[in-house]
Amino acid sequence: MEHAERDRLLTVVRSTPDRLKAALAGLPKKRVMWRPAPGKWSIHEIVCHMRDAERLGYLHRYTEILAKDNPTFPNLDGDVLAQERQYRRLNLGEVLRDWRAARRECLAVLRTVKESQWTRIGTHETAGPMSLETVLQRHALGNDEAHLVQIEHIKTRWDVLSKLQETPKAVAAIFRGVPAEVVRRKPASDKWSMLEILCHLRDIEQLFVERYGKIANHDRPQLRMIDQDALAAKLRYNDDDPAVALREFQAFRAETVALLFALAQQSWERVGLHPKRGDFSIAANAVMHVAHDTNHLARLRALREQVG
Repeated sequence: MEHAERDRLLTVVRSTPDRLKAALAGLPKKRVMWRPAPGKWSIHEIVCHMRDAERLGYLHRYTEILAKDNPTFPNLDGDVLAQERQYRRLNLGEVLRDWRAARRECLAVLRTVKESQWTRIGTHETAGPMSLETVLQRHALGNDEAHLVQIEHIKTRWDVLSKLQETPKAVAAIFRGVPAEVVRRKPASDKWSMLEILCHLRDIEQLFVERYGKIANHDRPQLRMIDQDALAAKLRYNDDDPAVALREFQAFRAETVALLFALAQQSWERVGLHPKRGDFSIAANAVMHVAHDTNHLARLRALREQVG
């Protein structure tokens, strides 16, 4: 390994305490404890894992390789540790203090390493021989960078899913108490009424959940689009029943949220072929989905305000 590359890895290991602190700043407990999908760790559990990997894994490997000729070190099963140590019951503040102390010990050991020692070897019971600099590489990239990215993905996913869950409640609140004639009132001949916007939300929701399902279950499927104005005219949106349209939107949104909650993070990166956008991932569609909600909620609120 080139000296510059090793310095870069050491910089990552040194900077992680500050980066982790920033990543966790201001997060409420509910968000920290939230699991992004069945069987997937919460941010809380990831930090607990980082604490145990630091002391039982990396610190142990560094010291063993430096002290012994080709020592053997065991594989750490993170899932076993999570269960046996009851991660979800641990105090996160105490876990973070333990992790920082172990990281300081690792850094102290790494500062003692001489140039000739970086090629010293140890043998991992499942991964086989690895040099001290290979352990450093795994520490910086496979552990620190990977888990920091994982935490950011969970935060983003929480934001998206929370907003998608809240939209039906927001729509219902906007329509509550609004007279039927107002719900059907068009602000201009070429502009949609409140009811037409609601029907559009319902039908686009059906399209979105269809897309998510196709992408999740098929390799690069073809995705369809709809002509929203033609569909509004064909289905006579402004003659629809607002209560029924709202229930249908709520039902489709419940399907969307259930599907997205069940997906592992890697599934969010799966793509379908959009007619205009090309390769279009579940993650990108979800971000657009939230923006679509935000736009139409603003329009509904503006129309509602015109009532008074």
